[in-house]
Amino acid sequence: MLRFLKRRSGDGDGDGENSVGSRFIQGTSGGPVVVNLDGYWWGADLDGGGTHLSVRSAGHRETFSVDDHEEALRGAFLRMGRESAECRLLKASLDRRTPVVVIYPSNGRMRNLSSELFEEFLKRRLDADGRDFDALKIYAAPVRRGKSRVVRKFRGIDGSQVLFNLSGEGINYFHLNTTDADVTIDALIDEWPVGDAATAETITKLAETSIRRMDREYFDRLRGGIESGSLILVLPEWESQRKVVLATAGRLLERAPGGGIDLLDPRIIRLHRTTRAAEQA
Repeated sequence: MLRFLKRRSGDGDGDGENSVGSRFIQGTSGGPVVVNLDGYWWGADLDGGGTHLSVRSAGHRETFSVDDHEEALRGAFLRMGRESAECRLLKASLDRRTPVVVIYPSNGRMRNLSSELFEEFLKRRLDADGRDFDALKIYAAPVRRGKSRVVRKFRGIDGSQVLFNLSGEGINYFHLNTTDADVTIDALIDEWPVGDAATAETITKLAETSIRRMDREYFDRLRGGIESGSLILVLPEWESQRKVVLATAGRLLERAPGGGIDLLDPRIIRLHRTTRAAEQA
């Protein structure tokens, strides 16, 4: 159940299976692409077999200032030519209709600004816009206490997109270029234990309780997301907690009503927030 955590870092040159490890737009050849417009780093596991991508911020460090974040994004986009590894990845996703996960900042002002910069880049380099991609657009959001909508389904270009939030923070789906309100995918555990209380036993019990209470409809959504290659799992930041949550969820969902669900299926995209220290450990 934990084989994907024995990871290989995606540090290729963009012509092999993975894009350059130091960049904020990364993916697998012919497969999913992750675009990190956030000021934090994110980790991504895309094939179930151990390939891990450290999807850094545009400035290659955690960025907290709006001005610094804007400068980093502007500079990064300007340096990317049409033949860059990032443009080739996005062009392949555009042509093949493969999933693109775009992670936006939580700060509203920076989210709108990063969206504008990304759209300008797509128009200038690919003569496209965000609506041309089969993109799932998300950002971290406050936890809604007592809410349990941990599996949400959205309409993609070629089918449904499904997001399963196995973390302790809220995730919002960003309704870019529409008047619709953003949709929250609730935290699996809305009062995540911290410090000495965050033992494997405690997290296991809390995760078990939440998963056992899931609506039966969610199981069908998860199966459908795997079949369409559009299931995204959001996992906890700390590796030890990711192991516990994934093992617990995997054990229970293998016996889900209507048929077992394999959370290590290679078609699943797994995301988690991370830090420079964690990725360089």
